[in-house]
Amino acid sequence: MSLIRTLRQWAPVSLGIVVLATAICPSRAFPQDSAARAGEPARREDFKLGDENREADQRATDLLKAMGARTEIGLPTVGAGNGYYSMRLSEIVGAEGKVFAEDISTYSIDGLDRRVKAFDLPNVEIVKGEVDNPKLPSESIAAVLIVDSYHHFTQYQSMLGQVLHALKPGGRLVIADYSLPAHRTQSRADQLKIHEIDPELARAECAQAGFQVLRCDDPFVKHVKTGRIGLVDLFVMVAVRPE
Repeated sequence: MSLIRTLRQWAPVSLGIVVLATAICPSRAFPQDSAARAGEPARREDFKLGDENREADQRATDLLKAMGARTEIGLPTVGAGNGYYSMRLSEIVGAEGKVFAEDISTYSIDGLDRRVKAFDLPNVEIVKGEVDNPKLPSESIAAVLIVDSYHHFTQYQSMLGQVLHALKPGGRLVIADYSLPAHRTQSRADQLKIHEIDPELARAECAQAGFQVLRCDDPFVKHVKTGRIGLVDLFVMVAVRPE
């Protein structure tokens, strides 16, 4: 955990961060023996089991760095879903900061609540959004991370507009999602069926919503085996709300 402590050096006071993400392997997102331990609180060990491949599969530390960590000071550096990125950012921003962990799924909200309690994360606020509105405070968010979720956005124009409005001027939006070049000629609907999104399509949609796209690392991780869609590449796009 020395990495997380180092990251506190660059975390500004009252940093607002939002995480929208899904688990890379949903079947491992929550405790496996919950039926046998009905009524008992989730254990840290159960969550750690589902977290163990994040660095290899998503380059989690480098992904967090894309949110704007000052690398000259130290080391790198958002997720709802099962709350992995929310947990890491909770430690980064410290007691005076806040992390908003947003999801629209009741199942995910339940999992988030269990992780927050298991790891005692008082600065993580769970937000249940809607399909067209993440329900975030206006012009007060420093950064938004969307991991393995953007391809699911059916009301993406409204969602991007709401995210843009929630960010402070200069605030960052980081999207990490999956795509294979061979599938990019398919329609958006067909890509959704295989849990992918063309990064150029995501770039165009963000630009149309008013974001300035800074860069797109494609691939960010090559040939990730998700267990859900086989081998696939992960890209990371970084955009900002113009000043």
